[in-house]
Amino acid sequence: MSPVPHNYRSYQTVNIVFFVLLPLVFVYAALFSPDNSHYPIPSFYNRYMSEQSPTTGLSHSFSAIVRGNLHDAKNLNPYGIRIFLFFFLEWIFRTVAFFSLKKEWIPYTKLLQADILASTILFTCCFGRLLLFWNYL
Repeated sequence: MSPVPHNYRSYQTVNIVFFVLLPLVFVYAALFSPDNSHYPIPSFYNRYMSEQSPTTGLSHSFSAIVRGNLHDAKNLNPYGIRIFLFFFLEWIFRTVAFFSLKKEWIPYTKLLQADILASTILFTCCFGRLLLFWNYL
């Protein structure tokens, strides 16, 4: 067994935290119907700015996605499927990374480099248009 780098445990902790927290996004979406507006976490932007933002309808869109209704999900928020996919793929990344470290399938430094690259590309692809919107406010 190779020596454990000093940030190995931190990386493993991050993977565990995201592995546990990301499914809560899916559970939240599954608990509430895309047809009603009684979500416990309101859109603060809509409430305080009195206008729509690109994230308006995102919770409803996620709820439609977990029910398999992709057409409604896209109508509720055009970014919903893309952002949901980000969370889902990140959950898979965290799972693979955790077990890769545990079983030593991939050397730690190579796994960390691949993770950073893949997560950065995925984030840019999924959130890029939203980031452009917020820069023009």
